[in-house]
Amino acid sequence: MTGDRLDAVIVGASLAGSAAALVLARSGARVAVLDKATFPRPKTCGELLSPDGVAALARLGLDGAVRSEGAATIRRFALVRADGLRVRGRLPGPALSLSRERLDALVLEGARRAGAALLTGETVTSLDGSLAGGFRVKTTVRTLETRTIVGAWGRYSPLDGRLGRPFFGTPATLFGFKKFLTGGTDTRFDDQVVLHVFRGGYLGLSLVERGRVSMGALATPGVAQEARHDFDQLLARLGAESPALAADLAGLAPEPGPALVSEPVHLGPRGATWGDILLAGDAAGVVDPYTGSGMALALRTGEAAGALLSEHAAGRVETLVLAREWTRRWRAVTGRVYFFSRLFRPVFLGGFATRLVVPATAPLAGLAARLTRGPA
Repeated sequence: MTGDRLDAVIVGASLAGSAAALVLARSGARVAVLDKATFPRPKTCGELLSPDGVAALARLGLDGAVRSEGAATIRRFALVRADGLRVRGRLPGPALSLSRERLDALVLEGARRAGAALLTGETVTSLDGSLAGGFRVKTTVRTLETRTIVGAWGRYSPLDGRLGRPFFGTPATLFGFKKFLTGGTDTRFDDQVVLHVFRGGYLGLSLVERGRVSMGALATPGVAQEARHDFDQLLARLGAESPALAADLAGLAPEPGPALVSEPVHLGPRGATWGDILLAGDAAGVVDPYTGSGMALALRTGEAAGALLSEHAAGRVETLVLAREWTRRWRAVTGRVYFFSRLFRPVFLGGFATRLVVPATAPLAGLAARLTRGPA
């Protein structure tokens, strides 16, 4: 493919990038998707695909494949304080829970079947050019010429540093970590995701395929370091502080190996473009994990970027207005999700605001679940 001029290069083969590549390839556009990783691969994530994300999967033609992999259906949630008080509610619609190893690989395979060229295991080393004159993308293996670029490389990448994005290299107050748990034979997590708030962060528990329980957390650097160095000790400490968490973890054992700890997490919107590069998924903004809307936003912004660039490749959208039009569409997809997720964030970080979680706030919790979704 070196030397061929493409309609689009997608940098990042996770949900946003693969969704964009699938839509583009399905339209007949010439597209390549690049990623330094090979798939399937583990990823720090809470694994919950909210109802709007399930709808996006259906539009992409992948909901059947995801369900056939054993994705768990989630209709309810519970929010639990460290003192054991538990507030329950219903999600706006059925969600799905599947490991990112399987979900990402399925969406990427959908892009391949649609005709996208998959160039995984290649690190992008430079992005040069403009929409006016075209781009040159260099990797450790090849050089590609393309009319457009979609940046879907996730929440924190060396590419952000090379492009001079202001958050890169700044101290982070939050990190994510994840571990799969096994051994549960009862129904405690059937049809629900459970969020436990503790001092310094929160963690979510939900079923995924093969009866495993996914534990995804967002916490301060100190807690994340505990997770990295001695996960069993961290669980013991958190369980001692919260008998409710200890009860939910009873009979479950972490799978062998270290916990997966993320790169720094900088929450909030970052913008739909950087220069003439269109951004999608976490590269454009990181929504609070407690909302369960991160994967849905990745799919939906990737889908929207693919649709716009398909129109551009077909000559229906002029190059001159492409970046401006993408900003408009990105805002239409994301709505006010970043505003509302920031509004409710203090409740989930274990501080004073957590005391506001009482049974009488159950309707408010349901409202928060709706407000932190993107527009339909």
